[in-house]
Order: sequence, then structure tokens, then C-alpha cells
Amino acid sequence: MKTDDGLLYVIAGASRSGKTAWCVREVRRTPRAMAWDPEAQWCDLPGWRKVTTRADLMKWAQHPGPMKIAFVPGSDLKGDFDFWCDAVMFAGRYRGPLAAVAEELADVTTPSKAPGAWGILLRRGLKRGISIYAISQRWAEADKTAIGNASQYVCFAMRGDDVAYMARKTRIPEADLAKLQALEWVAVNAYGNRIGGGRLRF
Repeated sequence: MKTDDGLLYVIAGASRSGKTAWCVREVRRTPRAMAWDPEAQWCDLPGWRKVTTRADLMKWAQHPGPMKIAFVPGSDLKGDFDFWCDAVMFAGRYRGPLAAVAEELADVTTPSKAPGAWGILLRRGLKRGISIYAISQRWAEADKTAIGNASQYVCFAMRGDDVAYMARKTRIPEADLAKLQALEWVAVNAYGNRIGGGRLRF
């Protein structure tokens, strides 16, 4: 049976290295997208709508047409993240393919198996046409399910132990990661083959 599968992008790099800017560029032509936006960055982008309640998030998840929704969570960070994952899964399964952008994953996951609805989204979402952009400054502190099942790895400048950790996970030579400067990136597929890179330009 042929399916129009999504892709899982694992994006790594230090703060302000270019991760979010790269993702914004990647999803700008996507008609349907939902972002987990704890830093309230996506909600300020042109064409994106800020959502702050679970009720409004679920309302938009049921919308069948074009939409770009940035969910800015409240004080229940992990509970809201679990709900966002459920909403994304519903939207992809019942309303059509979309992009899901998950920022700051180390705040809501741990280095063990992906928790709750996030794990379900990672394991079952791609075959329902959901492309997932999983973003973390430090993947050693985020879940192993995402990093172990990535379709593509996109690495920006990083520091210290993160260089060695991502080199092991991606098979990008440690020296190549260590020399990346701000806004420079390199991408490989799940087999470690180089598929892209360069410097972001605005």
C-alpha cells in the first residue's frame, strides 16, 4: 500500500545558532503547520496565529484547510505538550498532512523513550503525512526515540560534549561539527550520507 509519508527532522545546535530560522524557511510554503512554541517565536511570524488554550488548539486541529498555528503553553508545560501532540496527531490523521514543529524538546522529554503522545506521534505520525521538525539545543538531554528514528539530521554550531554526542548519532565527523560557526549547518540522511549544508542568508 502506497502512502505519502512525512519525514522526521532532528535539528541540533546551540542557542541562536540558526535552528529555528532554518525551520521557518523549510515550512514557509507548507499550507498546514502546527508549532509547539514555548518561547513565543513562531506566533510572531507573518501568517501564523497564536493559540494559548487547549480548547482553541483543538478547534484548529479540526480545521481541514490551510492553517499555521503556534501553541504557546501555560504553566503545565509537559501536560500542554502532550495535548499539543494529540492535537497534531488528530489533525494529520483526520484533516490532512501537515508540518509539526516542536521547539525546546529537552524541556519536555528525557533521554529515555519518548513519553506519552509524543512517542505516538513519532512512531505513527509519519505514515499519516505528518512531517516532524524536532528541535533541541542538547539532544543528550532529549528523547532517544526521535534521535534514533530521524529521517534527516540537521546540525548547527554546538559546544563541548554536544559535538561528540551528535557525531556518534549522525555519523558526521566530529571535526566537521566542531568547525561550524553561527548560521552554518550540515545535513545528513539516516545513513549518514551528506545531503545538504551551507550558511543561512537572510
